[in-house]
Amino acid sequence: MPVKIKRVYDEPDNADGLRILVDRLWPRGLAKDKARVDLWAKDVAPSNELRKWFAHREDRWAAFQQRYRAELAENAALDELCAESEKNTVTLLYGARDHRINHARVLAAVITERSCRRDEVDRPEEIAVEVSSPPCFLHELDASWRGTEDGDDTGAPLDHETDGKPSTSRSGRSR
Repeated sequence: MPVKIKRVYDEPDNADGLRILVDRLWPRGLAKDKARVDLWAKDVAPSNELRKWFAHREDRWAAFQQRYRAELAENAALDELCAESEKNTVTLLYGARDHRINHARVLAAVITERSCRRDEVDRPEEIAVEVSSPPCFLHELDASWRGTEDGDDTGAPLDHETDGKPSTSRSGRSR
């Protein structure tokens, strides 16, 4: 399911799905009933040290993302968010003013990446399946593809048990 991010001060919407506040501190001046927060996941927010160091400075954004991802890699609470995002539409709520550089954007990316990897692990046979065109679409293929199927230029199937020449029936005609 999709993972959205939204400022907690923005108006709640029915399309938000499960609304999860991902800040360590409750947003200033916002009443709990007005926020319509379904879950407060403060354990997945950046540590106080990282949050204070970052201070939403654009010049620290790249380093912040790396450090926050390192914190999330060791965070057991992230598994709960990943599980919720697989069942429901999830909107991660944050209080920061800047919608471009904030921890919710990093968190949403990590949740999406983990969900994709889990899909790969859960269904490896789907990844290994090679897609091919059925014979009924052979006429629609580019001319350069013709002749790559098991047959000669006339379309007669090759007999691999003999010498690779087209097989013949008792009448001496090609099949």
